[in-house]
Amino acid sequence: MLQRIQSLYLAIVAIACVLLFFFPLANYFNEIQGNYKLFIYGVTSMDPEPKVQFGSLFTLPLIALAIISFLLSILTIFQYKKRVLQMRICSFNILINIVFIMVVFFFYATKIKTLTQIEPEYNYFGMVLPLISIVLLLLANNAIRKDESLVKSSDRLR
Repeated sequence: MLQRIQSLYLAIVAIACVLLFFFPLANYFNEIQGNYKLFIYGVTSMDPEPKVQFGSLFTLPLIALAIISFLLSILTIFQYKKRVLQMRICSFNILINIVFIMVVFFFYATKIKTLTQIEPEYNYFGMVLPLISIVLLLLANNAIRKDESLVKSSDRLR
């Protein structure tokens, strides 16, 4: 049964994971030091001649976490016959999104701040997307739990 509400929640989580590639996570701006934007696929400089260069593999863990979250969301949608497995995958996906947020704040923000000497600004839609994903995954997990309890209660009546 793909037409359940948790399938909608999980599809929106998958869309949010894709949108992470299009919106910046943070901005580092200083007139003297330069202007940098942290995207999930790398740190881009808005200056013609950047003072600090970042490698192409610098944000590879962020890309991996976003792809894992996307794949888990899609996998969870199609596991509708195995509700207990769905709840476990959903819980693991919540953990992946929490790790994503922690990695951005505690590793990338401090690392880029150390290299550029600029304070980050997090007023972008990209930083809200993992939080939206966590809320939707919690709602999906709750709906799956309700379905499981409904099936168990109907089995008791037979």
